[in-house]
Amino acid sequence: MTVTPTSPATGAGIGPGRRRARKAPSTEDADVLRSVSRRVLWLSAAIVDAANRGRPNSSGVKVGGHQASSASMVDIMVALSFHALRHSDRVSVKPHASPVLHAINYLLGDLDPAYLTTLRAKAGCRAIPAG
Repeated sequence: MTVTPTSPATGAGIGPGRRRARKAPSTEDADVLRSVSRRVLWLSAAIVDAANRGRPNSSGVKVGGHQASSASMVDIMVALSFHALRHSDRVSVKPHASPVLHAINYLLGDLDPAYLTTLRAKAGCRAIPAG
């Protein structure tokens, strides 16, 4: 992955807060990112499973969470979150894949582990993340 100075992913050339283009990750960094991706994929699937099977549900209606939507963006979000973006940067995430964002926020220390089992629960993790 090569990010050029005009790439929207870098923010270069956009307003006063622009930054320098990042180089593609080294082979060693790419291996670490792949390892993180596997962990995020597992966590996002566990979040969906906890929402649908891990808490009481007298109606039997599934809470939701789309594992394929999450899986389709894991590598992209991991590369952005752990290689390209600054902590203050924000990314819009499709609601069906919000478990990926929640998993990443957990790994970054920005989400208490108690929330990992609360997708779409009252006062839990939302499908449309805020903040």
